Amino acid sequence: MHTLTAIRQALVARLRDQTAAGPRVWGNRSQAIADTDLPALRVRVTSRMTHSNSDIPSATHDGQFALAIVVADGTGAEDQAEALLDEVERVLVRHPTLNGLLATPLRATQLQVASEGARLVYTQDLCATWHEEPFAELDVTEPHTTPAFGDFTHLHADLDTQPFSGATEHIRWLVADYADSLPDAQIEYHPPGPAP
Repeated sequence: MHTLTAIRQALVARLRDQTAAGPRVWGNRSQAIADTDLPALRVRVTSRMTHSNSDIPSATHDGQFALAIVVADGTGAEDQAEALLDEVERVLVRHPTLNGLLATPLRATQLQVASEGARLVYTQDLCATWHEEPFAELDVTEPHTTPAFGDFTHLHADLDTQPFSGATEHIRWLVADYADSLPDAQIEYHPPGPAP
């Protein structure tokens, strides 16, 4: 799972558990909020920017999220929306880094209000920052099918690729994709015999 998706899902889970919107917190773009489901919250990812830290595969990411509070226009609509905004703020204070997913606390930035027919939509922009090393250590426990990798006890697998069924499948993908051009930062080589 991409970290950005994990952040969005963690935010949706917290808002479902700790706001009056409850099950009417949406994180799926393909679903439409029905008038009967108001008030509702929708969490969207609006942008992502990556800053490379060095030659070692490590980067800082900035993600922008839009949190839309949708209420039925009419008497008490503003009070209802503002009460939900207060609850959202309390969630951000209680879980500033979403249990360690973020490097810095979530920051609320711009707030916009729009009228859409019989609805009022309050959109709160949120900014998130996290650090990510795109290659993580994987213990190789399956028989090797590629002799060139026969002396490896660890290899680093790209977390942004599609999931694999096991280490052997990772090895096949790495051989086919990188063709002996793996940067040193992405692999750990352990030759036979005692460790140096």
